[in-house]
Amino acid sequence: MNTKKIITSLFPYNSVSIIGMEKNSGKTTTLNYILKNLKGTKVIGLTSIGRDGEDCDKVTNTHKPKIYVEKGSIVATAKNLLCKCDITKEILATTGISTPMGEIIIIKALSSGFVDVAGPSYNSALIKVRDLMLGFGCDLVLIDGALSRKGSAGNLVSEATILATGASFSPDLTKVVEESSHNVKMLKLPKCSEKIAVLTKQILKKGRIGFIDKELNIEILDLPTSLNSHREIVDAVKLNHKFLVLGGAVSKGLIESLIQNRELFKNFTIIIEDGTKIFIDSNLYHKLSMIPVNLEVLDSINLLCLTCNPTSPYGYSFESKKFCELLKTSIDIDVIDVVGGSL
Repeated sequence: MNTKKIITSLFPYNSVSIIGMEKNSGKTTTLNYILKNLKGTKVIGLTSIGRDGEDCDKVTNTHKPKIYVEKGSIVATAKNLLCKCDITKEILATTGISTPMGEIIIIKALSSGFVDVAGPSYNSALIKVRDLMLGFGCDLVLIDGALSRKGSAGNLVSEATILATGASFSPDLTKVVEESSHNVKMLKLPKCSEKIAVLTKQILKKGRIGFIDKELNIEILDLPTSLNSHREIVDAVKLNHKFLVLGGAVSKGLIESLIQNRELFKNFTIIIEDGTKIFIDSNLYHKLSMIPVNLEVLDSINLLCLTCNPTSPYGYSFESKKFCELLKTSIDIDVIDVVGGSL
């Protein structure tokens, strides 16, 4: 994918999220690249899920890149950050959505300049803000996914997603490639069959956790969440159970518990809502797949591409072309360095 193709790939959608694997992975650089190259083609809306950290990285003592918007753009940010937006602005709406930095306010940029963006921290509010911005005439709403919050990539929030990775994740190039490939794989987990999807939705409508057996009967557990319920889930497994349905986040602790009780879960399939809900690394996923336990989703994520940042603020970098080529051999989506332009 060349640098122009990443822009044209956005055209069919009215909402796209950009999420990063790690601090300084190049997410804001990717966002600024998109904003610059969409200039004059669309009315852009911009918000975020929460706020991605501080203005200055306290570890590296380097300033984070700012976000530059063009005149006519629409921005949703917290009231206390309006003074940090060096644009002439018109307030379009107050949303009633509270954050630690004040109510989310929707503004229109009457001049070009830098903005400081902090949006709602939960998806239902983010959807409300997105819809308000679309109602104010945005052609495309870009959602800056905050650190470690992948929820903005879910299909209810955005129609498509871009994942950003970079050298800041680790000085070990092999590890960065491996975990980047793993994250892509999790976001692109296969959908379950229509028959199983119907049963899964029945379980999630009545509870958060349940089983589907070989005869397609369902059993719902009276548990509000899988967090800290590992023992109860393991104790509830029966010989004829075939699928474990999990609503909400799937933690490392639960997966470790399933692996420890692998004899009960051989040839099982875990159904989750989408790939943003699972939080395990490549090593744990490998152990799970060896049992074997499969992972499937109700909704697959529309992942457009992977952007890579070969430079780390910790004083080291990768050779851009080699980094991109190694990523490309390990994943099945387009890879691009939006700074260097390497494929």
